Amino acid sequence: MNGYRNTDLVRALLLAPQLALRIAGLGLDALVRALVAAVVARLELDDVVARVDVNRVVERVDVEAVVARVDLDRAVERVDLDRAVARVDVDAIVRRVDVDSVIARVDLVDLAVAVLAEIDVQRVARETGTGMTRETVEAVRERGIRADQLVNRVADRLLRRAHGARAEVAPAADPRPAHPA
Repeated sequence: MNGYRNTDLVRALLLAPQLALRIAGLGLDALVRALVAAVVARLELDDVVARVDVNRVVERVDVEAVVARVDLDRAVERVDLDRAVARVDVDAIVRRVDVDSVIARVDLVDLAVAVLAEIDVQRVARETGTGMTRETVEAVRERGIRADQLVNRVADRLLRRAHGARAEVAPAADPRPAHPA
């Protein structure tokens, strides 16, 4: 039995320093925390930040890693596009545009062909021609009527007829063909 107690004693003697170090470590941790808290409480944060070389800090930042973490879709969803566009000075942008350069890039022949393909040129010519023909015929007819009236007045004067003494004749039917409106 004596051998059994000696082993316990040896074990206790070997564990005692480790136990003492652990207890001391716990006390040391508490002491360090208290000291750090006291130092931080006395520090002027503005003075500490003023001593920081921001350029050196930024040089150490991995910008690509930061950008990779940004959710651009979520950020764009938060942007009020109507408000952003309302702040754009379109006139200032247009003043900076080189119009000659833009026009130089346009293939005017292709543009003209595309425009003419969309227009029924024959119909436009037909309608324009019909309108012009109708207007011309009406103008000639009006001049003919005025000429007839002038000839009648001259004849009335030559024949010494009183104005309106001539027998009334029923007006002839309008010889113009009816045109759809």
